Amino acid sequence: MAGSSSPWRLLPRPVRDVPADLAAVIALVAATNLAVFAPVVRDTWLRVPLGFAFVLFGPGYAFVAALVPERPTRSGRGSDTTGDGDEREADPVQFRPLDGPLTDAERAVLSVASSIAIVPLLGLAIHFAPVAIRLRSIAVVLSAVTVAMATVATARRRSIPPEARFRTPYRRWSVAARTALFDPDLRAETGLAILVATTLVLAVGGVGYAVTVPQHGETFTEVAVLTDTDGDPTADIPSPAADDGTEGVVVTLENNEHRTVSYTVVAVAQRIASDGEPGTVTVLEQNELRRFEPRLAHGETWTHSHDIEPTLTGDTVRVAWLVYADADVPATPTLENADYSTHRWLNASRE
Repeated sequence: MAGSSSPWRLLPRPVRDVPADLAAVIALVAATNLAVFAPVVRDTWLRVPLGFAFVLFGPGYAFVAALVPERPTRSGRGSDTTGDGDEREADPVQFRPLDGPLTDAERAVLSVASSIAIVPLLGLAIHFAPVAIRLRSIAVVLSAVTVAMATVATARRRSIPPEARFRTPYRRWSVAARTALFDPDLRAETGLAILVATTLVLAVGGVGYAVTVPQHGETFTEVAVLTDTDGDPTADIPSPAADDGTEGVVVTLENNEHRTVSYTVVAVAQRIASDGEPGTVTVLEQNELRRFEPRLAHGETWTHSHDIEPTLTGDTVRVAWLVYADADVPATPTLENADYSTHRWLNASRE
């Protein structure tokens, strides 16, 4: 029994009264959301096992717990009830049939089956809602539903007598595990049960993998240069040069690489000569103007407004923005060795 000075006593009574198994489900929800949203955790391997447990077990367990709050009861001799809700077996080897609504094995199987049914239904609901079907939206909706069902399950257990409430039978599971491992007559059955369970997990694993690990598909970075017209970025409309020859532009990068990327953006002024063939040019002279180093997570957009003042003059001068993703910038950056690039022509024919 914890003393009155225990930190557990400082928590509100409704929180302290949450059953241990449902508290574990809520903790799993919190850990999974941490793996989805926290930059430090979401790029690690932890998101995979957490996602599998969350998608394949969490929602279904909370649903079954809300549906069946009662504990299984055992008829006849051979069982006793301890103060903590576990059943003490007079003979740990021989288990008698249960009279309650669900056995432990049935509860576990129904939890997995319910999860497999709930997740696609929620995905369908998100599809018809004005929300994009993304990993984050699925995580938020599934978390909210799971916590809501865990709350209902907690309330339903409190509404029935304490002796009838379901409690996680840790002691009975421990006795059953020792019996299965050390009783020669049960080892073959235990091995078969493990094989069936493994097959079930592998069979439904694709569902969890599809939700918890986003399919990357095409990876790319979108780079664009807009004209800064009195603070209002406008695409593809060159502005006349100011009196001092400068022009205002807004550079944007959008990371669709499905990973966090450290970018280097190099702005260079180039004097160009055409080789006579369409699309073929030669860079006669090049000067570096600016250099930026944004770091973006997947789906994040970087926007930067700055002025450009070409250091070159002539009728064929352009400014190119050369983008390097997680790579060192070569001594001579060019459109050919850049990962991504964009450019715009300038009226730089001033003396």
